[in-house]
Amino acid sequence: MARGENALIAVAGAPTAVTNNAIAGILDELGQSDHISEIYGALAGLAGALDGRLVDLGAQKRKTIEGLRRTPGSVLGARVRYLGEEDAALFVASMKNRGIGTLFLIGGLPAIELAKFAKNAAKSQNYPLSVLVVPASPENEITAGDHCVGYGSAARAAAVAARDGARGAQGGEEPLVVLEIGGAGAGWLAAATALARDEMNSAPHSILLPERPVDVDELIEETRRATQKFGYALLVTTDGAQSKEGDQLNGPALADILADRLNLPSRWDKIGLIASVSGANIARADADEAYNLGALVARLSAEDASGYVVALNRADEGRGERGYKVVEASLRLEQVEEYPRTLPDAFISASGTNVTEEFLEWARPLLGGALPEYATLG
Repeated sequence: MARGENALIAVAGAPTAVTNNAIAGILDELGQSDHISEIYGALAGLAGALDGRLVDLGAQKRKTIEGLRRTPGSVLGARVRYLGEEDAALFVASMKNRGIGTLFLIGGLPAIELAKFAKNAAKSQNYPLSVLVVPASPENEITAGDHCVGYGSAARAAAVAARDGARGAQGGEEPLVVLEIGGAGAGWLAAATALARDEMNSAPHSILLPERPVDVDELIEETRRATQKFGYALLVTTDGAQSKEGDQLNGPALADILADRLNLPSRWDKIGLIASVSGANIARADADEAYNLGALVARLSAEDASGYVVALNRADEGRGERGYKVVEASLRLEQVEEYPRTLPDAFISASGTNVTEEFLEWARPLLGGALPEYATLG
């Protein structure tokens, strides 16, 4: 059976600020080749293809494609419906009906899982299908390369939120403020808030990570010292943070503990999807890397490659104008772990409530430049 001449692009998992850049990269690269005829986009995730919810991406105006590079989120939608063996025949039939021989998936761990499903389903039905993945994750959850596209922009948004949250705590009615940032299994975004600190900005004063349970008594004393020195304290946590006793230390839980133990007013805020898709915080390098990885999977499709995930490795030598250089690479789907990538021990302080200088050096170039500067009275 000949491989279909059309292609399908689908997004799975949380959208990022640069997901549309990856889509644009695929479309631009395929537009310079003749190995793909029609290019479809699946609305509402890969399951949308099974329901016939497709859009003709090849028919889009040039102005629209160019606009994707400035548009956060995912124009295709990113809803996830997990597919199993019972869906294999229907999935392959939907590919056959549209003559689709190449499937591009963009997203986080759900994209990896759906890519494995698609590859196995096609094999079980003896249908030739090339499956390729661009890992895009605001939480940096995929174990592919140095970092996932989407993380740099989300990290910038998290750092700005921490800097702004500190200003609110400093001038507000509640001197204790807890900022909860997404990360049930990994603390990459919470860790990025450390980049908000400089000579004029001391916060966040503590960062709780799901990778390292904390001693609550020590955390209380750490917070007490911050309030005595600065008049307020900003703590960052995640929905996966815990005490050494196994108690949950998410935003509301931690705010209650601090208020009770320190006898001071507290509040908590949650930064979720807005940080992941913040158009105001798109890092230029992040957008360029997403676009380039989209172009890379398009080129791989011309070589009949299948079952690959593209990635970015950091070059050992040369920093470039952005503070680091990346080398594009690819790895087999089977080499990607099914669980979130966690912060290595070398990135977490001994106390468990901060990050190390090693993390700061690694993460700082990903933010795409300096954060907004705020004034402080002398």
